[in-house]
Amino acid sequence: MARDELLSLTSDNWFKSLAAATQETLLTRGRPLRVRGREFAVRKGDPANGFYGVVSGVLAASSVLEDGREMIFGLLEPGDWFGEASSLDGLPRTHDIQALRNSELLHIAPPVFEDLMKDAGFARSIAVLQTGRTRTMFSFFEDAALRTTRARIARRLLQLARGDATALPRTRRVIPITHETFALMLGLTRQTLSLELKAMAATGALSLSYGRIVIESIETLKVLSEP
Repeated sequence: MARDELLSLTSDNWFKSLAAATQETLLTRGRPLRVRGREFAVRKGDPANGFYGVVSGVLAASSVLEDGREMIFGLLEPGDWFGEASSLDGLPRTHDIQALRNSELLHIAPPVFEDLMKDAGFARSIAVLQTGRTRTMFSFFEDAALRTTRARIARRLLQLARGDATALPRTRRVIPITHETFALMLGLTRQTLSLELKAMAATGALSLSYGRIVIESIETLKVLSEP
């Protein structure tokens, strides 16, 4: 994979925080992996098989119960990394990682990850990555237990505007997400989500179009996120 194809990874803030030698190891010892839309990069229960960086595309981290109910925990976009938990403890994968459209990944094999973990700087960076996910999950638990449906939707949109897994360089206005995917992220029916989004659009906070949600007013969305 050419260096210019890896720009989304090399421009990510987490990657840029790594030592130059560590960056070089990830880029030169990582192997490209292409995943077609709807295919799985990782399945729940799979053995630990390495660390991944998202070069292009979008993937969803999700879990499906035996009765068919599905929950999407988050979206992984270019510049995001995943797979550090199983790489650290060696236990099976805890959820599915499915491509929502054709995606390219950089795969860091377990031996390479283990070599990198001998470096204190890289080990600390992995701890920071994992801590960020923990903080995000706790905030989701708090929202589900204490906030109204509309506030939960607004707060999730604000999170997506900044990047779901890692921080984007700047807040984006256009969030490329279908209502179906967004409903699964919130644990809502599509009907409930649709009604809430239409009501929020009426306030001027956002506008709706096929396959995306456009934030028209961050300030109004922040107000809606408070109840």
